Amino acid sequence: MTEFLYERIAAVLREQILSGALSPGDRLPTQDALSTRYKVSRVVARQVVELLETEGLVDRGKGAGTFVREYRPLIRRSTLHYRPDPGTPYAEESVRAERVPRYTHHSHEDGAGTEIARRLDVEPGDAVMVTEYVSYSDDEPTMIVTSYEPLEITRGTPIEHPEEGPLHGAGVVDRFTSIGRRPVRVVERLRSRMPRPTEARRLHLRPGVPVIVIVRTTRTADGPVETADLVLAADQFELEYPIQVGGHPAPDGRPGESEHAGA
Repeated sequence: MTEFLYERIAAVLREQILSGALSPGDRLPTQDALSTRYKVSRVVARQVVELLETEGLVDRGKGAGTFVREYRPLIRRSTLHYRPDPGTPYAEESVRAERVPRYTHHSHEDGAGTEIARRLDVEPGDAVMVTEYVSYSDDEPTMIVTSYEPLEITRGTPIEHPEEGPLHGAGVVDRFTSIGRRPVRVVERLRSRMPRPTEARRLHLRPGVPVIVIVRTTRTADGPVETADLVLAADQFELEYPIQVGGHPAPDGRPGESEHAGA
């Protein structure tokens, strides 16, 4: 049972939205109407609306009221991303949510900072290729991905620039396999935090909406070949991680880490 009164009221409205009793575009009762219906203060009514807004279930317009938002989360399925010949998993996820996908990208050479150097097992300042992607669904930004690849491995190869050459758009498995560095494991570490100002602006986040941060490292048998920071708008995604019970352990024997690798 929830502890706060506004959570209990929000749960009633959430159920109406998810069940279809309140349809996309329907107007929510005003805060005054909520106060009267549930015999609560206007402060509590405002908290109800704010909570539903941070969950991505309603939109508020200045002076226009609060309306039910069409809830079409992108289901990020890890198995689509970490497989040979992954195709375009983000596009698949968008299409399943009946959205139109696209992304932008930009690559440049830089020196590895302390954290990136640690993840890639290189020295701080070593040259890395940095590629930033911004993914959109229905022209709404949903995710920022920044990938780092050691140029000691990729320089002079067909995959030096991830979005150029014969393997542009391919996953990490296929790209690194093509130069004899087949990935065997990818590790994702997840956490949630409030967005930095630039992230909030670039992802068009409403006040109070957090981001999901996925720190990814892709490894071959000889060591890491790529790491990335994925910053996802928390109100746009649900994450799915199938777990095979009784499967083979990861190569190093540690539980809970995928044996698959990819983009």
